[in-house]
Amino acid sequence: MTLPRIARTLAHLHPIQALARPIALGQRALGRGPTAALAPRLRSGFAPPSPLFVAFAEAEKERGRARLAAIPEGSLLHAYERAYGCEVGAEPTLPAPSTWDDPIAFHPYPASVRARRLAVAARLGRPGLAAELARACRAIARGLELHLLANHLLENGIGLACGGAVAQGVEAEVWWRLGSALLAWQLPEQFLEDGGHFERSASYHLALTAGLLEAIELGRAAGREVPDLWWATARRALAWATAVRAPDGTYPLFNDASFDSAPELDRVLALGAALGLFAPGGSPGAPPNAGPSLQHLEATGWVILRFGQQAWLAFDAGMDGAPYQPGHVHADALTFELWIRGERAVVDFGVSSYKNDPDREATRATRTHNTVEIGGVDSSEVWSAFRVGRRARAEVRRLEHGASHVAVDAEHDGYRALPGSPRHRRRLALHERELVIQDEILGGERTSACSRLRLDEAALERQSLAIEGVQLALTRSSGVWHPCFRQPRAAVVFSGCGEVRDGWRGGIRIRW
Repeated sequence: MTLPRIARTLAHLHPIQALARPIALGQRALGRGPTAALAPRLRSGFAPPSPLFVAFAEAEKERGRARLAAIPEGSLLHAYERAYGCEVGAEPTLPAPSTWDDPIAFHPYPASVRARRLAVAARLGRPGLAAELARACRAIARGLELHLLANHLLENGIGLACGGAVAQGVEAEVWWRLGSALLAWQLPEQFLEDGGHFERSASYHLALTAGLLEAIELGRAAGREVPDLWWATARRALAWATAVRAPDGTYPLFNDASFDSAPELDRVLALGAALGLFAPGGSPGAPPNAGPSLQHLEATGWVILRFGQQAWLAFDAGMDGAPYQPGHVHADALTFELWIRGERAVVDFGVSSYKNDPDREATRATRTHNTVEIGGVDSSEVWSAFRVGRRARAEVRRLEHGASHVAVDAEHDGYRALPGSPRHRRRLALHERELVIQDEILGGERTSACSRLRLDEAALERQSLAIEGVQLALTRSSGVWHPCFRQPRAAVVFSGCGEVRDGWRGGIRIRW
């Protein structure tokens, strides 16, 4: 840790974060779990819910159980997951209250997730939840995560809105109004023009979209006036989810995304359809024809390239997450993932740790992503578990849609602090049977450049892929990737390194 790096990190903070942090630390040091005294009564007489709503709740219960079982006991993340209330589903068995008496259970974020799950269970007819719902909502209301903002504060608002929807009385009205006020503030801030969440992680996007859909359903069932903003935001968020839906029904794993940390994409779309927000026409994410096509999610900074049923590619050429909350940012400027004939072949490293340890450092490092590393340093100055100092500024320079291919050109300046201020320029050209990657380093004094490509080992063999360097000698090594948190799968890594002398060029061709 160095003072200049700390200064570069703090320079991006929102003023509210700086003002709220001392308050949050004080509350955590002095606070005790809220009581359940005089808990508001829960509403009754709800109309029967949609079968899709019931199925979604049950699927979330099973997903929560599986994820909890995969996380090492004794870790902070395990304590958080345990406090989320994964036991609460369509037909929950409420655990002993001591399960949620751990102080971590009343940190605002896990309390927010738990409040939402308790509210859904109450909507589905589970009795005896008033006390625990009151404790969760009271914990949120007294500890809003203004020091973090971003997805944490939005989850606070969703939890309060859900709790306020299913309860009644003066305190429940406070929860509803406070949650609604937070959503009125944060939804326009956090969901971009193209519908994507501003932290640019598909997992967090899906989790928040699902929470918003549940708040809409609960509010409507309770006879509340659901704001137009909620409906409009959910509609755009579902459209974004459709755009990033890969042929196998999953999504890109950029920026701490994983398959087990959020609801399944198709289940979220189905929940949206049940609310009349999404009309599935054919297969979501399917190409419109057998030829090449592309879609630029401009606000997010992602480009989707397709070639019929042969190939689907997601390219990250956008900014590093939310300006003031880059906790899930990786040093992965101009990385990509590639699906061949419906199977994920070129893979993101995924997430192996949230602790401040070597695994977390590797998770976020440039060297573990499908891009170019210059001078042995990261393209963005990631440090600690969730910090970023200097950020790469990436932009799409050109999109090309030909009769037999689609291509994208982009560049970033993440290495501008190195001697000669080198810039990385990349072109991806997708054809029916091949992908050509062309990299160029503009400027820069004498240093090194390494291009890397990580492929799922099984897909490499099944798809009979041929990998060759273009003006670049490649070496092959063994590696891993993590489609689910801390659940590695075998990978093969191809690397090509060279010396930068006032510029550098190299590339990789993938044939199938």
